[in-house]
Amino acid sequence: MTEAPSLETPARPRDATQPRLALLNAVIALAYAVLGVLALKLVLPPDYVSPIYPAAGLAVAAVVRWGRRVLPGIVLGGVLVSLAISHDRGHFSWIQPVLVGLGGAAQAGLGAWLARRWTGEHPPLTAPGELMRFLIAVAGIACLISPTFGVAALWMSDVITPAQIGAHWLAWWIGDAIGVLIGAPVALTLFGLPRTHWASRRLSVALPLVVACGLLFGASWYVAQNEESRRRHAFDLEALNALDALADSLTAPLAALEANHSLLLVAPGIGRVDFERAHEERARAGGGVYAVGWAALVPPDQVEAFERAARADGYVDFHVHERQRPGDAPDAAADALPVRLIAPFPRNRAAVGVNIRSIPQARAAQDRAIATGQPAASETFVLSQDVGVNVLGVVVYRAIYAEGASSSAAPRDVDGTRRRPLGLAFATLRPETLLRDALPDRPRHLDYCLLDATPGTAHRLLAGDPRCLNLPATLPRRERDMDFAGRSWQLVVYGPGGLPALDGNSTLPFALSGLAGTALLGLLLLIVTGSTARVARLVDEAIHRLRESEERFRSIIEHAPVGIVFTDINARPQELNPYFCQLLGMDAELLKRRSIMAITHRDDRAEDSRLGMALIRGELDRYSRVKRYIGAEGRVITVRCTVSLLRDAQGQPYRLLGIVEDIGEELRLTALERAHEAELAANRAKNEFLSRMSHELRTPLNAMLGFAQLLEVDHESALNPRQRGWLTQIQQSGWHLLQMIDDTLDLSRLDASQLRVQIDDLDLVPIATDSLAMVESQRQRRRVTVDIDLPPGTHALRADATRLKQVLTNLLSNAIKYNHEGGQVWLRARRVGDTAIELSVSDTGPGLTEAQRAQLFQPFNRLGREVGGIEGTGIGLVITQRLLGLMGSRLEVSSSAGNGATFSFELPISQSRQ
Repeated sequence: MTEAPSLETPARPRDATQPRLALLNAVIALAYAVLGVLALKLVLPPDYVSPIYPAAGLAVAAVVRWGRRVLPGIVLGGVLVSLAISHDRGHFSWIQPVLVGLGGAAQAGLGAWLARRWTGEHPPLTAPGELMRFLIAVAGIACLISPTFGVAALWMSDVITPAQIGAHWLAWWIGDAIGVLIGAPVALTLFGLPRTHWASRRLSVALPLVVACGLLFGASWYVAQNEESRRRHAFDLEALNALDALADSLTAPLAALEANHSLLLVAPGIGRVDFERAHEERARAGGGVYAVGWAALVPPDQVEAFERAARADGYVDFHVHERQRPGDAPDAAADALPVRLIAPFPRNRAAVGVNIRSIPQARAAQDRAIATGQPAASETFVLSQDVGVNVLGVVVYRAIYAEGASSSAAPRDVDGTRRRPLGLAFATLRPETLLRDALPDRPRHLDYCLLDATPGTAHRLLAGDPRCLNLPATLPRRERDMDFAGRSWQLVVYGPGGLPALDGNSTLPFALSGLAGTALLGLLLLIVTGSTARVARLVDEAIHRLRESEERFRSIIEHAPVGIVFTDINARPQELNPYFCQLLGMDAELLKRRSIMAITHRDDRAEDSRLGMALIRGELDRYSRVKRYIGAEGRVITVRCTVSLLRDAQGQPYRLLGIVEDIGEELRLTALERAHEAELAANRAKNEFLSRMSHELRTPLNAMLGFAQLLEVDHESALNPRQRGWLTQIQQSGWHLLQMIDDTLDLSRLDASQLRVQIDDLDLVPIATDSLAMVESQRQRRRVTVDIDLPPGTHALRADATRLKQVLTNLLSNAIKYNHEGGQVWLRARRVGDTAIELSVSDTGPGLTEAQRAQLFQPFNRLGREVGGIEGTGIGLVITQRLLGLMGSRLEVSSSAGNGATFSFELPISQSRQ
């Protein structure tokens, strides 16, 4: 079987994946349907459950391999299997295939999910514990779903009775469990992952399980056939006994007719009282024979006299009349046949005086009885004595002739003339009541019916369930044909629920034994092959690790950033790595023709010789020293060389290993580190100097600014306008110098890590207001418009209030200072997700070039604007960036030449406002 294409690659185009997925689902549906239909060949009607169902194992393996995307194929396969068996049994219900398909897919999905969760994404099924978890997950838990869905569908479709639910559910679970134990491993050997693991187990696992499945199929079929024979034999015995009892019950009306006929032959003029007394015992016997009676043949001119005689006999209201039931029709061409005597009278009084010739269903039987002198049964019809009910009955007639003649042929006198009939003796029966009384204790799994098979009969069903007219061929049944007073009747005994269940049923124990045997066989095969696979895998892994180790060692030797050289005990190179050759600038072949001493600086050879001899004598394990090599073109190379002695299996010295490290770069780095430490010391001295100088400068500068302010407010010796201008210049220069000193002091503190921040929950609005106030005079001087956009939801944040105000003031001051006169500045805030607020300051200034942005955060670098009239020190943005860093943020710049600039940063939202 060709390996099915994998659909796990997400990069595959949609238009290519969908057709392949549809094809895969179609293949799985077809395979599921074929396996399911073959398994159902073991099912003997009227059962619906197979003892082995490998399709369940195929479904689980498919979902393990391809995931939920193949569930539609499993649903379709289950629907096809259900439709197939429904077609064979002649029973269809839309709910049955739907529930069976959904149950199979849900079972496969849950089984695959549990298997992956408990045994891994692609379970190898090798270790015993892993196998037990797989069996518990799939056969023990997941296989409970499909039986529940399927048996519910059978019950809801009236296919099985409530009493059969338990047996069908258990048989369904056993079939699915065995199917999983056999079908899942076999299917995984065909398409399971990893392919190298499962494909190798086709002969060792799949083939024995397929053979076991075939044997189990054959044995199950044999056991099922034997069980079928036992059940068939038990049914036949019960059915034959029932047929005998029913047939015997049908002789009662004929016996009653014969007794009535004999009585009327002996006493043709018997009166009502004597007639009812003669049949009193039969009337007390029950309803098997509903009535016996006498209908006299009365010419039209004798009707009145006949009525007077009947009234005189005790029938006070007797009169001859036609029956007026639907379908009745009087026979005007014949003499009347009114009912003259009937017993028992109380339940049959409505039939007295009825002209039975007006009953079309009985007329042919009456004519046949008169013509033959033998009993003749009518078709079924509603009896005349039944008023207000619709119970069908049958009447059996036998003629009485003048002078008592009666024979099987047409009665005739000695001269050959036909004898004159006097009337009809009759017996009435209700077949339904008669048969029900015959089987008062019939088994619940048996039912019966009585059919009238006489050609031309309008109503074939005499007694029993109307479904008996169209019994499915699969239901067990026994029939008996009989002649009942000239009519062809058929007794049918059948099992509406199929063959009866017997005590000591061997199918279930055999299925359980098969389940146990198959489970042990599957476990044994999987464990044995799994152990073999594990051993092979361990060997492969060991070989792979050995190869990897060798490759890794070779790679280390060849790519190590140090020289590695193996020499004999005379210091002649045997193996060299590329770095050693590169270090000396010579190829390997040239170095192998020379000794290590030949490439060692002559001043270092004596020490090398001494230490090498000490190694050979065992006085040292290894030694390490700094030495010099003479490379190509006489270049002197300073190295650190570590030499070890290698011994053979007998412990004798046989090789030297040297690790050579070029320390020329290390020496240069050491010199650079010393220079860097000197620079750091100088920088610390500079910061200390700036800090001290800032403090020293602030004191006289504060005094100068204070006295300048006093001169400005002194009214006793007021200054003239010219002097006031000079005073303003003094104050502006002083404040500018003070700002420069403060910035320099902050920068030195930041460099010395002496500045600390206090993070608190803040309200942005007052801080922004204070920052705007700090730059208000500058804004007015430059005639710049500042727009503020602080929407609700952006006011609560976490920061250091003082340092945030300093950051906003620096950014606003720069935006105004480096803007053109009459320009515009925006201060905005917006939420970034649910955890941060972004603050940004934008301007309409000249913007920044790419080169200027690269130098933006260099201290004292004003980006070429030192020559302009704009005051500044070039450290404001540096301080701003470092302050934001202390608060856990970063200043971002977005700008291009001629398009202004935007400086933005993010701060966390206050936790109390989130």
